[in-house]
Amino acid sequence: MVTITEVIPYKMDILLAEPFSISFKTYTHSHGSFVVIKTDEGIEGYGEGCPDKPITGDSQEESLIFLEKASKYLVGAQVDIENIHGILDKVERELFPSQTARNAIDIAIYDILGKLEDKPIYKMLGSSSPNIVPTTLTIGLRSIEETKESARKYMERFEKNGLRRIKLKLSGDPESDFQRVSAVIDVFPGEITLDANQGYKDPKEAVKTLEEIYGIAGKRVILVEEPVPKGELDLLKYVSDNSPIPVFADESAATLEDVRRIAETGSASGINIKLQKAGGVYYARKIADISREYGLKLMVGCNEETFVAISAAINFVASDSSVINADLDSDLLVIDVQITEENPLEYFRNGSRYPTDKPGLGITLKNWFRDLLYGKISLKKIPSGNDRTDNL
Repeated sequence: MVTITEVIPYKMDILLAEPFSISFKTYTHSHGSFVVIKTDEGIEGYGEGCPDKPITGDSQEESLIFLEKASKYLVGAQVDIENIHGILDKVERELFPSQTARNAIDIAIYDILGKLEDKPIYKMLGSSSPNIVPTTLTIGLRSIEETKESARKYMERFEKNGLRRIKLKLSGDPESDFQRVSAVIDVFPGEITLDANQGYKDPKEAVKTLEEIYGIAGKRVILVEEPVPKGELDLLKYVSDNSPIPVFADESAATLEDVRRIAETGSASGINIKLQKAGGVYYARKIADISREYGLKLMVGCNEETFVAISAAINFVASDSSVINADLDSDLLVIDVQITEENPLEYFRNGSRYPTDKPGLGITLKNWFRDLLYGKISLKKIPSGNDRTDNL
């Protein structure tokens, strides 16, 4: 068996291309982690964590503490996914849960396993050909005119990529949400998904708004995510039972236990699986199994992730034919720095994300990024002018 010889966690902060707003937060940076796992076979695996406390349940600080602790336990361990998650269970018992730290380690291990088998992850998981579904490109909360202009820009910028679906963030304000959806369907001929990010406190108001949106857009609106507060399954069920638009749980569906409760209570029509909140591919597969058992539909989403983490999600989608929608766009829209040799746009075709078909995650780190990781480059901004505190 292949053995882990070193685990190197990094804190990784990335300035977003532009601020991105949802119902409860505006993002300016991606505050996450990067992990390199080395083996005695000379094979390296790469992983990325992207915590967001209200969504994943952990902060960047908690994720990094978990990674540091786990790194000590993982050295000397065999590269076996069950064994690895057993070790991570032990770390969780000693510290606290960190789904994004689990995800970073999980996808690094799958990257190694795929390289060992000389297969992309989706083939290693048993799919001979990739499941390909349309991905949405997301428009955050903006004014009505800015929202319409964003849709136009997406249509122009991604015309060659065959853009088919746009995702609109909702604010929880019925009038502005209706107007923003109306503005987009006037200029964009494709399908739309909605994401309220818990914006509606009153489920009846949520249903009324969704009915009005369905009235102008019809089946072009294929789903709405998390319309009411996280964990309020009675409210979620009310909206799901009465909305003409299928309701998918996102923030309420993080762990296996969350998903099982949603499934058993019939609180939603579908589940948004994010590897960051599931704890990686290993647990995402278990969530998918539960969802299929109860007839729930599946989509796969993301946080503010680079092409490294997005590649893991693309491979997971490619491995599971029950996934009907993807929201894998952060590396196309908000992450303005590329750390891989692969250009993400080359794997966005016909409105869908495609795996690279190379072993493991299918990514190669850029030389400058590897030099940063291994200490060959060290950068620190030097104060100048009025910022200087010395007399030089």
